[in-house]
This record gives sequence, C-alpha cells and structure tokens, in this order.
Amino acid sequence: MRKTWLFAIVLAAGCSDAAKDIEKFADRACECKDKGCGEKVILDFAQFARDNANATGDQERANKAAKRMTECVLKSGVDPHFVMDKLQHLGE
Repeated sequence: MRKTWLFAIVLAAGCSDAAKDIEKFADRACECKDKGCGEKVILDFAQFARDNANATGDQERANKAAKRMTECVLKSGVDPHFVMDKLQHLGE
C-alpha cells in the first residue's frame, strides 16, 4: 500500500524542477523533531503536489526525495494513516 501512494506522489510532482522542490520538502521533514512539524511538511507537500499536478520529468529523483521525506516524517512521529490520507489522491 505504501508504494501505491508513493507512486501517486511521484506522478503528481515528478519534473526535474519539482524534484528539486521535493528534495527541499525532504530536507524539511528530516529536520523535524516532532509530529506537528512532520504533519505540516505533509500538508505543505500535498498542496504543492496539487498545485503542480501536471508536472512531468525526473521521476526517479522525485521518487527518492519523496521516499526520504516519508521516512523522515514517520520518524518524527506522524501516523502513517495521516500521511496516506493526505497524499493518496494526488495522482488521480
């Protein structure tokens, strides 16, 4: 299930410029020390992905950044269900 929504993230924001932005979200996520910070990153990322829904490009780079972002927010205490809820419809 995790791969399904992660794939949706990459499809929603997969161009080379967007990949650079996703890397910034990953950097923010990895700086988070608490759940609130991680949730804010996910909410901001979801809005970014909606705003850039037609982006295309370097999906491998975007995928790596999205995976790192997800791992970091989970380490900060964000519930996986919260992440899935906020990101699951991005690729539709």
